Order: sequence, then structure tokens, then C-alpha cells
Amino acid sequence: MPCPVPSLGIRRGLRFGAAVALAFSPMCVWAEWSLETGARLSYTDNAFEFSGARGNSTNEDPSQPAGIETRNVKDTVWEPTIEAKRKWADQRLPTELSVKAHGFLYTDTPILNHGTYQAQVKQWVDSQTSVLLRYRHTPNLELGTNTERRSGANAVLDEKVTSHQWRVELERELSRDWTAALIGRYGLRFYNDAFAERDTHFMTIGSRAAYSASTRLTWTLSYLYERGLADGRGDTRFNDDVSYRQHFVSAGPEIRLADAATLSLLYAYRLKEFTSELVGDTHFNRFDNTHQGMAELSYVLTQASVVTLGYQRTQRDSTNQNREFHADLYSIGVRYTF
Repeated sequence: MPCPVPSLGIRRGLRFGAAVALAFSPMCVWAEWSLETGARLSYTDNAFEFSGARGNSTNEDPSQPAGIETRNVKDTVWEPTIEAKRKWADQRLPTELSVKAHGFLYTDTPILNHGTYQAQVKQWVDSQTSVLLRYRHTPNLELGTNTERRSGANAVLDEKVTSHQWRVELERELSRDWTAALIGRYGLRFYNDAFAERDTHFMTIGSRAAYSASTRLTWTLSYLYERGLADGRGDTRFNDDVSYRQHFVSAGPEIRLADAATLSLLYAYRLKEFTSELVGDTHFNRFDNTHQGMAELSYVLTQASVVTLGYQRTQRDSTNQNREFHADLYSIGVRYTF
């Protein structure tokens, strides 16, 4: 008797089940999952500027709004992170998908607690070229207290902002020693109702170059230009236009001191020029200069774990003296990959 032939639906179900089993099989050579968890414990002498100082890098959010709190509040901040990654190859061109959550938990100023969440995919076009797409979300970031202008009462209220950012990055190995990348960003920032005239959309364009002088020394140089346009531009009812032009430059070496130890040094400079044309606006003819230096030593304990020690100094000068500040930050962290 001939063997019965499975129906079309059953055959499709069997193929689908086999594909799912193969995708999640630990023996699969073309796809794998990894999970990286970590935590960083930091001490800062300026808690209200901590998050902005952390984001002041090419790969983060160097235009994140900062609060106007002039009092220096010392605090200890715990930063837990978790990131799930999956990497697979299609016709020998890898694709990497990752989802990450990063928390900021303050010991003495819990009103500043917040988190950032991102999802990204990186696709290799050929063996030297990759394209990265990323979405990042930062909800309800507390900026401190500020004077609102919408009600006419000039009430002092908490100012908060929610950010959505999209990033595209094209990276290519130009030679054995040189790697270059083109970077573009688009973002939306929404403030709480009392400061809604500050809602902003922004666009960023820039580049990054890395030079491997030797197997133990790599230099990186980055530049970003950004234009932000606020809903309140030209609105004389509020005289509160936070539109801006921003230039951001960072440079520094990564030095492999030993097989297990790496020292990263970075200097970053940011010039933010407010473009308000409202004479009654405190942003009229104003700019901020921010200088930041960072040093981080990482040490590989095992194949799956890394410990880090870091120091960061941030100094901002402004045409508005209430905006000037400095901040020191000391940190110790650990990362573990499963």
C-alpha cells in the first residue's frame, strides 16, 4: 500500500515547525542569541547634570536638554543595563538585531530616576560595509524646576521632556588601518504641557573616522552638526524659543595596555547656539560651550565578564551665568555576557 501523502497545509506546517526549531537550536551556526547585563555605580557632585553628561558622546544623545538647576546636588547613581542580541548570516553577510534598556536610579534625588530604551538592527552590505538603524526612546526625563510662560502666572513647575530618536549610520572599512562612518539622526522632543512651546524636532548629520596606528592604539575623531526647531519660534506670546544650531566634536585614543586591559581617553566639545529672534527671550543671542574629558579603564576578568573604572569632568560656560556649571563623575562598573 502506498504511503499517504500529507496535505499541503500539513506539509507547510511541518516546514514551518522545522524552520522554527532550527532557528532556536543551540547547534545552529547561522543564528545565535546573547544577553549582556551590567551595572555601573557612579558618584557625581552635580546630579541634575548627570544624565546629560553621560549622553554627551557621538553614539549617545549629545543634544539632550539640560536643566537649569544651579544648586550642585551630590548623589550616587546606579545604572543597570540589559541588552539582548541576535546575530545571523544570510549568504555570509551577517545581520545583528539588539534590544537594550538602560536605567538611571538616583539614591538621594529619586525624582531624577529615568530610563532609555532602544532597538537597532545592523546589516552588513559586504565584508567591509555595514548599515545601522536605531530607534531610542527616553520618556519623562526630569530637567528640574523652571518658570512657565503659558498661563501668564509665571509659576515655577517641574520641567520634563520625552525624546524619540531615529539614527542611521553607514560604516565602511577603507583600508586595514582606516574606518569611516556617515551618521544621520532625526528626533522629536515633547515637553510637559506647561512648556509645550519648547516641543522640538531636530536633524543631525556628521561623520566618524577611526585610525588604527597599531594593534594596541586606535584614534577616533567625530563631528556632528545639528539643527533643532522649536514649536515656539517666532511666538511673541511666550518669548520662549529654544531653537538651536549645535556643533559637536570628539576625539581620543583607545590604548590596549595589556591583553586584558584597555584605556579609553576622550575629549568632547559642544557649541550650542540658540537662534531665537525674540528680543524678550532669555535665549536671544545666547550660546553654551561645553568641554568634557573622560578616561575609562576596562579589564577583562574572564571571557564573559569585564570590569570598568571611569572618571569624567564636564565644564559648561554660557552667556547666561545661570547656565554655567561643572560636574565631576567617578564610576565603577561590570558587564557580563551570557
